[in-house]
Amino acid sequence: MRYAAADWVANYARTQPDAVALHNLDTGETRSWAELESRVGQIAHALRERLGLVPGDRIVNISDGDLRHFELQFACARAGLVWVPLNFRHTAVELARACREMAPKLMLTDATWGETARQVARETGVAHVHDWDAGGDFDALLDPSRAMGESEIDPDAPLQILYTSGTTGTPKAAIVTLGGMVIHALQQVEFCATAEPGGHLFQPMPLFHFGGLNTASNPILFFGGRVTITRRFDAAATTAYCGDPANAVTHLCLPPVMYQMMADSEPFAQADFSTLRRFICGGGRVSERLRAAYEPKGARFVPQYGGTEMGPVTSMNPGRLDKIMAGSCGQKSLHIDMRIVDERGEDVPRGQPGEVWVRGPGVTIGYLDANAAIVRNDGWHRTGDVLWQDEDGFCFVVDRVKDMYKSGGENVFSAEVEGVLMTNPAVAECAVIGVPDDRWGEVGLAIVVASNGHRVTLEALQATCEGRLARYKHPKHLRIVESFPRNVTGKIAKPALRAEFGGSRSV
Repeated sequence: MRYAAADWVANYARTQPDAVALHNLDTGETRSWAELESRVGQIAHALRERLGLVPGDRIVNISDGDLRHFELQFACARAGLVWVPLNFRHTAVELARACREMAPKLMLTDATWGETARQVARETGVAHVHDWDAGGDFDALLDPSRAMGESEIDPDAPLQILYTSGTTGTPKAAIVTLGGMVIHALQQVEFCATAEPGGHLFQPMPLFHFGGLNTASNPILFFGGRVTITRRFDAAATTAYCGDPANAVTHLCLPPVMYQMMADSEPFAQADFSTLRRFICGGGRVSERLRAAYEPKGARFVPQYGGTEMGPVTSMNPGRLDKIMAGSCGQKSLHIDMRIVDERGEDVPRGQPGEVWVRGPGVTIGYLDANAAIVRNDGWHRTGDVLWQDEDGFCFVVDRVKDMYKSGGENVFSAEVEGVLMTNPAVAECAVIGVPDDRWGEVGLAIVVASNGHRVTLEALQATCEGRLARYKHPKHLRIVESFPRNVTGKIAKPALRAEFGGSRSV
């Protein structure tokens, strides 16, 4: 199927040209829908005609959050190109690995990350690198008299490739189509009130993230709303901005740890959240402490469960406080089929936990490597997450099938961290698990068998990770053991480690 009506930017440039679509709180920059349309057309023309890219070519960007993220996304949709925003928090080693997988024809960066980006480009053979800051060399390619207008858009062609945190130990490059992005926007209508007029999202989350893009920003833009971004989450600044009714913020989308930081900030006591329609919440449950802080201010939390590959799978009716406080992540969203199955792939009865399988037009068409072990022949995507469903259809997250934990809303692969720690000669064997942390939700605990004659310290392990792993992946606690429990195949039995050390926070 091919259609042209999916060009949101051109539509709103006609119907509400002077309305603000995008606002950068840090720089004061704004884009009306008419200005956004002009920029999108010029960028699409430059990519195709000036740089010679052809449909299907990939563009990576390594940069801070910027209005240009959205301009590039919509320009790629118009030009048939594929946008790959990379995590600027990753090390040069991690970014180079991603670029080798992507084989991009173009890299865009900014003054902050330009040196790292050019180093990565040299190491991976990316021929074209441009600075997209205002007045940078990329802007020199743009010509207001030459713009690519609306074009026939294939909704089933790749538009985004977003790296996931997955559950197998290696981030996967999930392909998101334009049609999938539209479905994600529609899935947010039922409980998130994104289609109501005057929508205004404050977005302090990174724009290389599914959550920052397809859970929050794009659904608001799809219905002609406004997105205000800031490059870094600051609890006090976020609270002050969203708590000022003059800013008319209607939506916020954060993990629980960040909502708690806001509640602990100085401006919270005076914050007036009366314009906030929804506090969308993913990556953890709404605690009693969090509810008690926000309830007097009339906050309407919407817990959700989902992921890069499938969008929002479940969403909570904010009126069901009983289910929210029981830890539910809501009921199945529209436009998606969901099963909860046992190890044989058979549906489990209500109340029994099982792995979540999903399918639908919003589910990824695959990964860059088309890993057949992940997407079944019958179209069901195996999430690797364990949930159970009560008699009313409300879902509850139990655990992850593979070994992964969330720290500050970011997924951390135990296997990735373990692989780096094993390069330290003092480490004979190791395992990493997530343990509770009041600030970040979970942090890493390294459990280590020391090599003969060596002494292992937490500081030494963190030094081993420096420059190879993002800081949030570094272990924060250490336990030394003589040996590991093992299962019948000889593998380290992590369930036993979690049972013994799951609450540990010190050596």
